[in-house]
Amino acid sequence: GHHHLLVDVEQLPAMDQPLPTSDQVRHFGKGQTETRISLPAGRHSLQLLLGDKNHVPLDPPVISEKISVTVE
Repeated sequence: GHHHLLVDVEQLPAMDQPLPTSDQVRHFGKGQTETRISLPAGRHSLQLLLGDKNHVPLDPPVISEKISVTVE
């Protein structure tokens, strides 16, 4: 599987469906261990969610705590 970075997601996506690719759901299916993202100024939330090769979250879900960052 691989991680998906959830950016400013207020409600978690369906845990039994493939995760969409969008600015709010970023896929790391190539084994990336770091990234750089640009966010507008303000407060943002970040969270990691592990999915399988088809982008479906694992059962039971493997998900990080949500963190908040402030971009100046």
